[in-house]
Amino acid sequence: MICYAPFDINSKNFADIPEETDLWFDLLADFLENSRKLLEHGNHLVALECFQLLYELIFLMEDGEEIVFADELGSWMIPGDEKKYIRAYLSSLGEIAAPEEFADAALPLIRRDSYQSFANKVYYTAIRAANKDQKTYLKAEVKRQNIKTK
Repeated sequence: MICYAPFDINSKNFADIPEETDLWFDLLADFLENSRKLLEHGNHLVALECFQLLYELIFLMEDGEEIVFADELGSWMIPGDEKKYIRAYLSSLGEIAAPEEFADAALPLIRRDSYQSFANKVYYTAIRAANKDQKTYLKAEVKRQNIKTK
């Protein structure tokens, strides 16, 4: 299956999104949803591995890595409820990650949310998902790295 399909952009089609790009984002949403569903069966370890791979891919894409073609792209193109995916990811982290691992995974999401006008309220979701030690470490790292949370 080909999910990367470049095309010549001009003044008439600059806003067009190739069918292959839409398909790629649909698949990404399916993978995120399937990762979330792993939690329903208590499979936090596998869910966490899946989420980590998917968010690594999303961050690369948003940083300009040529993974999928679109003139402008971002996680906003992923169908579904991103808040739900992030909540599930942070829940899995909260269940099995050491405080440093929790913060290392949560901080890029929190930073990204601050760039997106806090649309997903990731910091508060992370605080709710964290255990006491994770929460303490996360708050200290947010302060140390001077990351906006509201």
